[in-house]
Amino acid sequence: MNYVTHSFGGVAAGLAVIAAASVTDPVQQTALMTGAVLGSLFPDIDHRKSWIAHKAPIAANIMAGLFKHRGAIHTPVFVLIVGAALGLLNWGWLREFNYLAAYFIQGFIPGMISHLILDTLNVQGIMWLWPISDKRFHILRIRTNSAMEAVVCMVLGACLYGQYTKIF
Repeated sequence: MNYVTHSFGGVAAGLAVIAAASVTDPVQQTALMTGAVLGSLFPDIDHRKSWIAHKAPIAANIMAGLFKHRGAIHTPVFVLIVGAALGLLNWGWLREFNYLAAYFIQGFIPGMISHLILDTLNVQGIMWLWPISDKRFHILRIRTNSAMEAVVCMVLGACLYGQYTKIF
């Protein structure tokens, strides 16, 4: 999936968290939604040509050198590791400087999960059971930047518009 589709997935994850957690403050909602969208793009840091790699080229070069695309970074284990690291960082340092960090993190992890779910629709799939198994799972066979991805993106966008008008 491309960055637009993943961003829509992040928005969907952010709206779900905002609704589930009843976050009503616009500043907190913005921090949460920013985290969700960035989280939805973050797993592609292992691909040098991704949108996020262009924004953080040094990190992308390091990650792409260490990991193959749709490898360990595209797994639930990595989401857990990032969640634990951000939680510890927030507990130990971030909350002292910015109360909004917790809202950002509340969005970032669901955003990452949305990325994994959307990549499960891709022909390559992801390794949901890694490190137990390196078998890739996919639900559909949608190719990145294909007409079918455009359809998925439009449907997701239409659903988001409907949800957005209900929440806000």
